[in-house]
Amino acid sequence: MADVFFKSYDANGLREDLIDLIVNISPTETPMLSRFGKVQASGKYHEWQTDALAAAADNIVVEGTDAESTALAATTRTGNYCQISRKIWRVTDTMEAVNKAGRGSEYSYQMTKKMKELARDMEYAIVNGTGASGASATARALKGVLSWIGTNVGTGTATGDEALTETMYNNLLQDIYDEGGNPDVTYANGFQKRAISQFSTPNTRNINTEDKRLIATVDVYDSDFGLQQIILDRYMPTGEVAVLEEDMWKVAMLRPVKFKELPDNGGGPKGQVEAEFTIEALNEKSSGKITGLSTS
Repeated sequence: MADVFFKSYDANGLREDLIDLIVNISPTETPMLSRFGKVQASGKYHEWQTDALAAAADNIVVEGTDAESTALAATTRTGNYCQISRKIWRVTDTMEAVNKAGRGSEYSYQMTKKMKELARDMEYAIVNGTGASGASATARALKGVLSWIGTNVGTGTATGDEALTETMYNNLLQDIYDEGGNPDVTYANGFQKRAISQFSTPNTRNINTEDKRLIATVDVYDSDFGLQQIILDRYMPTGEVAVLEEDMWKVAMLRPVKFKELPDNGGGPKGQVEAEFTIEALNEKSSGKITGLSTS
């Protein structure tokens, strides 16, 4: 007669094998939010002025002639609305009391998550915000980098589905330069970053003999118009690339990111993180973008 085994599938009382760790690989980098300079806003509509010099021309005066004044142009006043971004969380008293794996306080753990989520939302708005003045029942919204850029816009042959080329990229750099800008940073998603890394690709790739690495990426592009740092940004649309004179862009904080403990009405603690902010586009002619690019 065969032996009868008592198997684990039939047993009661087996302990769970749950490690004391929570694994979260959601990206948290926010390049524009982190890299742009920070300034203080003092009103919900944050304003600045732009101006331009007269075009250079022949300036020849006849000896002995009287000085005659010419008409002067006023500065251009513009601005951006501050938007409010907020994250709220609440946990029960029971959830705080029970024994949990990977964290002690659920409330504190959720607060850390919400802070990171808020930063990502801010980055998304800085890149993609379309702007809105708001009303009593409508939220104000900032106008983001891509919406601000309107002068220097490259489209290749304007087919709406075109691979990014080195010629297109350099044409945009020249357009920006001709308008008076000095671009130095390019923001791209992963797909377009790979396209930039293929610029001027030789038939034979060089390998570093010391560490045997194949160099197949471009992080700094040396152009006729200066060095361009190439930055990955997950929140850039796949079909667009932004080329910026980065000093011309600032994050203006009306109310910096702040944690607030909200009233506990009896069921458990509640919290909020919130910020009110906008961006300064000090002169959008200093930057440019390429749109209508292929995404596959």
